[in-house]
Amino acid sequence: MTLLSPIFLALFLVLMTYVVRRRPAVVCAGLFLLFPLAYRAIDITYLDLFGPVYASEINRFVGGSGATPMFVYAACSFIVPMLAVFPDHGRRLARLAQERPVWTVYHRYVSHGAVVVAMGIIGALAVNFILVEAIPILQGIDRLRYNAMAGPVHNVAYELNFLINFAFGAFTVLPRLNGRDYDLRFAGAMLALMVYWVVTGNRYSVFFVLLSFYFMPLAAVMLASYTGRISADGLRSFVQRALTSRTARVLAILGAMLMVLGLLFNSYFNVRNYREPLIAIQERILVQPVQLWATAWERVDFTNVTDPINDYAVQEIILNPIDASRNPTIQYLTTLELGFFRSAELVELGQAYNGGYPEVHFELLGAWLPFLTLPLAGLITALFLRMCILLLYRNMVASSIFAVYLYFGFTLHYAGGMVTFFLAPTYWLKIVIFLIAFVFEGQVLKRGRRLAARTSLPAYAAARF
Repeated sequence: MTLLSPIFLALFLVLMTYVVRRRPAVVCAGLFLLFPLAYRAIDITYLDLFGPVYASEINRFVGGSGATPMFVYAACSFIVPMLAVFPDHGRRLARLAQERPVWTVYHRYVSHGAVVVAMGIIGALAVNFILVEAIPILQGIDRLRYNAMAGPVHNVAYELNFLINFAFGAFTVLPRLNGRDYDLRFAGAMLALMVYWVVTGNRYSVFFVLLSFYFMPLAAVMLASYTGRISADGLRSFVQRALTSRTARVLAILGAMLMVLGLLFNSYFNVRNYREPLIAIQERILVQPVQLWATAWERVDFTNVTDPINDYAVQEIILNPIDASRNPTIQYLTTLELGFFRSAELVELGQAYNGGYPEVHFELLGAWLPFLTLPLAGLITALFLRMCILLLYRNMVASSIFAVYLYFGFTLHYAGGMVTFFLAPTYWLKIVIFLIAFVFEGQVLKRGRRLAARTSLPAYAAARF
């Protein structure tokens, strides 16, 4: 079985190469999920080939059990639906090319208002940073410790980092979608926020969230280019042409990689001061992202066909978790490995181990039902992501932002196996807010089309004025 692991990984990497080279809009839209799935596939193959390997977080050896093929199936359960539903080729793209979204005075006002909000967010974080009177990057203060010191302003911004940066990205590209240059005011706000996260001692995850969601709206720009709505080389500003050139993109990627490596070095060698930091980094990269999946795979019983539902898992994950306000799937998985009291202690400390997907499907539903539920979850997630991008493509910027708020709940399923996010009353409040924004912006666009018709201009042409 272990020999199948590198074969499945090789096939998966071929698929990912195709996606990156031939479907870049899919990559741009889904990077937040695609990249972790790819590197976790590599990690679980490493454990299959070189395991068992000691995992210090759960105090046991993991790997060597042939868990790669099923993980690849779980990863493809999202990737294949994305390729199927995303309209960047074929008839779906042809239908999208027939749409001519309008640009109205509403878009100018909402963009200017968003600038004020962005300045308010950065200003509030700056004031809060001064009041806390600590500089984690210089004083060696760990991120979790600083979060406890910094208060609600910092922590709310941290929790909503994905939404803030998608909004920054959406307003950056909104004028570009309508034949103008990018709005670099929001790029500046994103960079200011990135500097803030550097100074406050963060490592990899917050920057990955920031960059993934900020650049997600570029998928709408790619669609606009594919459909002929905008010219691929239509930027008027020399500065913007330079900033969006291939050289600039390569330099930006290298700069981001160097920044993350520097922050990892600072965290492991200075802040946390591990006795053997290189071993700790190796474990963090190769073992910890898949250690819970490796152990969960050992519990999968393919002989149990008649009674697949795990009542204990249902009780601990859905009905009566340790802390319902946090991800109960990780709480359940750590309870299985470390016991109830250690799992409860980790929850109280605000720590969560990596993993949860696809573990939660097999823990709740046995060995066979996940073959159906994994693609179903992937299809629903892909449709939500498609909706976010298409709303922005249609100039419904507020609706797109609130749609991302809904989509993020599904990303928690892939990031940590979360299955109860839709049970929270706040999630249904988000749905109501999204519907209000959708109806309002739909009326705005309808009036814009009527105005274009009265002025004897096509809606697309009116959008250029």
